[in-house]
Amino acid sequence: MIEFHADDYGLFPAASRRIIECINDGYISAVSIMPNSKHLAECMDILKKECKKEVRLTVHLNLVEGSPLSPVEEVPDLVDADGNFDVSFMELMLNCVLPGPKKSLKEQIKKEFKLQIDNCLKYFPDGKGIRLDSHRHYHAIPIVFDALDELIREEGYDVISVRIPQERPEFYRHILRFEYLKPINVVKTILLYMLCRIDGLRHRGLYDSYASDFSGVMFSGHMTYKNLVRILGNISANRGAFKDNIELLFHPGAVLEEEDAEQITDMSDVGFMTDTMRLREGEAVKKLKR
Repeated sequence: MIEFHADDYGLFPAASRRIIECINDGYISAVSIMPNSKHLAECMDILKKECKKEVRLTVHLNLVEGSPLSPVEEVPDLVDADGNFDVSFMELMLNCVLPGPKKSLKEQIKKEFKLQIDNCLKYFPDGKGIRLDSHRHYHAIPIVFDALDELIREEGYDVISVRIPQERPEFYRHILRFEYLKPINVVKTILLYMLCRIDGLRHRGLYDSYASDFSGVMFSGHMTYKNLVRILGNISANRGAFKDNIELLFHPGAVLEEEDAEQITDMSDVGFMTDTMRLREGEAVKKLKR
């Protein structure tokens, strides 16, 4: 089964409606919901009223955008003076390798992740378990994966899926025939692959809980129709190389409203969130269905 998955649902109502269009008129069958969004309850009500299909939900654990659900004084290493998230991927990476106390940072991550998961539990069907991933794949960083594994065991969460952003090269055979190939995405793909290898060695149980191959970083923000067709062609031509379940990641929830864009707190996220290429990703899953 191929799951067409949209990230960042619930950030803003208008952007979330663009994702719903891709569910109703396209192939999107699962969404990751922003657990700390001020608009989450409104957006989940919109999903219930306007979505015409059943859709799988995933908690989009977030240490990047907006403010934490924790009191800011309890997570000082994760926020800036304004109380918004302010911890970079590289900072967390360095905390994995540099000497110094790590317990306090890990406990802060666990505290915030618990509140985020608990805030989303009411939206999951009873008895179906919960699925987890993270904004910008922060959970692949070993110290964050450590915190997540400990939290799941301590709280006894019924986790049925954790996204492992480890991409197989078979997705991208004949890579020069793709469009919008960016060196930075190649670097990110390789880095995440290496981090996931480390996570797998350290946390075999949680690592093995995932059941999907994954594609979405190499062409993050550029899953155009042409690229999508080429990926699907490679899957079809090399079916034995992949698991039975495959997750293809899209970001069709473009933030086009000026008042919403002004609320984005992470400046490195603004360009990605407001990029009109997201509309092309939405059109790709709609055109594929047509």
